[in-house]
Amino acid sequence: MNNRLTLITLIICVLNFYSATAFQLLQSPQVDSTKTVQKKDNKDPLGRSNPKGAVEGFLNSLAQDNFLKAAEYLDFSQTNAAAIDSSFIPKIKTIEALLNRYGNMLPISIINNTPEGNLNDGLDLNLEHIGSITTKDNAISVFLERVTKDGSNPIWLVSGQTTKNLLDYIDSTDLSNLQSPIPQDILRGKWKGAPIFDWIAIIVLAIASYMAAWFITILIKLFVRAIWTGSKASKYSNFLRALLIPLRLIIAVAILVSTTQLIGLSIIVRQAFSYVNIIAMWTALFIFIWLLIDTFSAIGEERLRERNIFSGLSAISFLKNSAKFTLIAIAVLIIFETLGFNVTAGIAALGVGGIALALGAQKTVENIVGGLSVIFDQPVAVGDFCKFGDTVGTVEKIGMRSTRIRTLGRTLVTIPNADFSSQLIENYAKRDMFLFHTTLGLRYETSSHQMRYILVELRKILYAHPKVDPEPARVRFLGYGSDALKVEIMAYVHAADWNEYLGIQEDINFRIAEVIENSGSGFAFPSQTVYISQDQGLSETKKAEAEAKVKE
Repeated sequence: MNNRLTLITLIICVLNFYSATAFQLLQSPQVDSTKTVQKKDNKDPLGRSNPKGAVEGFLNSLAQDNFLKAAEYLDFSQTNAAAIDSSFIPKIKTIEALLNRYGNMLPISIINNTPEGNLNDGLDLNLEHIGSITTKDNAISVFLERVTKDGSNPIWLVSGQTTKNLLDYIDSTDLSNLQSPIPQDILRGKWKGAPIFDWIAIIVLAIASYMAAWFITILIKLFVRAIWTGSKASKYSNFLRALLIPLRLIIAVAILVSTTQLIGLSIIVRQAFSYVNIIAMWTALFIFIWLLIDTFSAIGEERLRERNIFSGLSAISFLKNSAKFTLIAIAVLIIFETLGFNVTAGIAALGVGGIALALGAQKTVENIVGGLSVIFDQPVAVGDFCKFGDTVGTVEKIGMRSTRIRTLGRTLVTIPNADFSSQLIENYAKRDMFLFHTTLGLRYETSSHQMRYILVELRKILYAHPKVDPEPARVRFLGYGSDALKVEIMAYVHAADWNEYLGIQEDINFRIAEVIENSGSGFAFPSQTVYISQDQGLSETKKAEAEAKVKE
């Protein structure tokens, strides 16, 4: 009980840690962009027609050192700014430095990309929360706001309140120590608008974060085994493996995100690397689910074997494979969605192609449906000895497409499930009793008293035998055959399998032979008896008597 409590506590801690780490990365769901049709003439030339385009345009402007263009993505309506000019360049640079050092923005891949924004985030319909700037003495939430200027189409800008808070903080705070602790003369060159050093640094930090996470999970494993006595021998120890592998990825992402923000790596580099972080988080989740599927299926199979319920092994195997196939499909879709591909349109295209594919794969689908009927109807299960058609053998595997049977000749027969499920299947493993039925042939010299003795003694054998069911055990003198006196014996025998039944049948046959021997009779052989005698001809006396009667 204590071991299970320890394991449950560890699972809860991991899930809480995962939720806290993934919140910033996965809190804003992607809205299907195909649900909103936007006219071409409604698009803003700077890409501000939707929240995702506004954030991408702002970061691209910073990457190109085009600070005046970057200012076009901010709403200065609540400030004293009359017009955007070169005087704003120092402040935009300071905002970039704040984002580099203290900023925490949602990954671009999960920011909403529809003109209306995310309508289910609990905020005002014209607001989108995209991140925050948290310093030692202040915390500024970064919002986008949908505004309309000069009667044009609505666009998304950094909200006026956020812009005002940022400028007020810049004017009122000494930001002389805002520069990155990394020396400026190291790798001054840029790539994709960010210092080359930052690109190299984030790759090195990613490797170092994973190594640190690996060391932390090793310590966790040792700690759990120290407080969980007999963990290696426990069948629940697989849960520990299912937790630690994805936990390693989660810890690595958490360390990387914190470290890159702490040392002030470029927000451009961090946003570009956010795709990797999100994919790593999703991968951790899918690995965790994958390992749980393996763990639960292994425990289920073990319990079924302990209870000798082999019929459920096929169902567990099929469900495990189906769950893994579904998990892989969902993982691929989410990864493509994270990378910016329009998954909904792709699924629609695959749906059209899927119809044509289904027509070509009709037989395969038929076999899968047949496999489902075999698994859930359970006419046979793995390990059952059965007969279908002219084939007799033991079922070794029931797959999604076919069933494999080991024949008496030790050959392996593979039959498609569609054909197998439509066969007349005789399952010998499901019978509750074995039929003992035979007909004895006794010699014609057997007297009636001997026959009565034989019948009584044979009935005693059946009624007294511990493995013979008394109902409807019977021994009857059937009649006279062409070469023997016929005696029928019929009874049902309780036996676990065919081998045990053969042993019981052998014992009954020996007792029958002993009764026949003690009675003085014997078993008849197929034979004919020829009687030779002289022909006496017709009776002359009876002929004369008949003729006399006719004359009268």
